[in-house]
Amino acid sequence: MDPVRSIYLTALCLILLGVILTWQTGNVQSELLLLPALAAAGAYTLAPQLRWWYWKRHPPDLSTELAPLLERFPLYRALDLEGKRDFRRRAFLIREATEYTGMAIESIPSDVRLMAAASAATVTYYREAFLIPGFENVIFYPHQFPTPEHDVLHASEMYAQDGVIIWTLNYFIRSVVEPDKYLQLGFYEYTRALFFTDPEARQRAAAHALTFEEIHRLTAFSREALQGFVGLDDLDLDALTLTVFHSHAPAFSRQYPDRFAGLLRAFPLRLPQLSVA
Repeated sequence: MDPVRSIYLTALCLILLGVILTWQTGNVQSELLLLPALAAAGAYTLAPQLRWWYWKRHPPDLSTELAPLLERFPLYRALDLEGKRDFRRRAFLIREATEYTGMAIESIPSDVRLMAAASAATVTYYREAFLIPGFENVIFYPHQFPTPEHDVLHASEMYAQDGVIIWTLNYFIRSVVEPDKYLQLGFYEYTRALFFTDPEARQRAAAHALTFEEIHRLTAFSREALQGFVGLDDLDLDALTLTVFHSHAPAFSRQYPDRFAGLLRAFPLRLPQLSVA
């Protein structure tokens, strides 16, 4: 349900009623003509705030056409029916709270916006506050890009100064569709955003961080391959650890059970093939 549309329809019905009564009685029904028009104008002006207020209290589910995309996310697959519904609603609200901008891209497809939102929903699923404050902007480029922070061409960045996450579109899609072949860039950058806004979360992750060699054994992603895919030499090892915690949970729990258990205590999630004492 769209609350703004409901206000428009209600206002229209009241105005039509005012027109009919004015025609029948000969007396101008100013209350039925003016007040609904003012309400509709106010709803138009405050539409984003009204929708957000309503959706936070009555979060709608995703459309059936988009929901199957979430099957690409290990956490979503592992949840029970109620958990899946909660995940979908979180993803919906994150998507609606985020501004998606294309640089030399006419519009960002709805499935890509959902992929980004579901990545954020995975990273913050362990806590009630699922939004990452200050990071409501995502930018997509059709190619690798430089930024003021990194003047080399790269494909993924969390730019903290402006609260923006930037990706090369096809790199991002590839990482979500094939997380066994590529670092899942959505998990990686939203984890870095989480750490920026919550330093204690970084400390909890750092206590169980993997080395680059251990990540290589777990995922077959060498340090050089990760640097080449992201396009930057300086990678965030704590964020990489939490990324593969989400994308390679079964293998992580088998190969490094103690650290997996530690991360699970710090970021409690229900993941597939969970085997932790």
